[in-house]
Amino acid sequence: MTDDRNLPPTPVTWAYADAWAEEDPAIAAARRRAEQFQAPSVDRATGAALRLLAASLGADAAVEIGTGTGVSGGWLLLGMGDEGTLTTVDADPDVQATARETFAALGVPHTRVRAIAAEPLDVLPRLADGAYDLMVIGPGVPSGPASGIGDPLIRAEHAMLAQARRLLRPGGALAVCGALSDDGADPAHRDLVFHMREDPRWVPALLTVGEGMLVAVYRPEPPPAPLAEEASPA
Repeated sequence: MTDDRNLPPTPVTWAYADAWAEEDPAIAAARRRAEQFQAPSVDRATGAALRLLAASLGADAAVEIGTGTGVSGGWLLLGMGDEGTLTTVDADPDVQATARETFAALGVPHTRVRAIAAEPLDVLPRLADGAYDLMVIGPGVPSGPASGIGDPLIRAEHAMLAQARRLLRPGGALAVCGALSDDGADPAHRDLVFHMREDPRWVPALLTVGEGMLVAVYRPEPPPAPLAEEASPA
């Protein structure tokens, strides 16, 4: 006898969950522009999860790798509330200019967004230590399949992970979008997915939302307790 509780969602259920979140018209327009630019963007379910994550963290500052046309950044800003600021980095200045239009259409003041058109690993080392509540690696970053330990995509992801440990406040979170493929972890993210599971500094979960999201809360090791001073002889 089959235990229905252990069966995965049906395609109909999955489609309903993905379409359940209502999307702001400005973000829907940004998704259509992403298709024109052939730029990756998160689906509605992933966007809603990012909004939830930003809201639950009470994020005052977030950094996003892969601006695209502003789909994921728009969801993040909606979750952060009226005072939160987003630093978003993308090497393509054209899609990033479109993202600025998306944020303006959402009614987000330009003072809340710092959009930087440059290679992410050139920008991240210049950002302030411990200044962020949330770091998001968007879909397609890094892009392409990884082939081995020496693969430049794997090195790039681990370089971003090292930056996340430096940039996040204790209790902050890292989210990696597009972490799954049809047969498990996405090849470009597989090494990172398994590394995060084994690293005691992170509390991770691999979520089956959209094309998969790896989310992990950063809990750095506490400093060693000071040694008790020896009592001086009487």
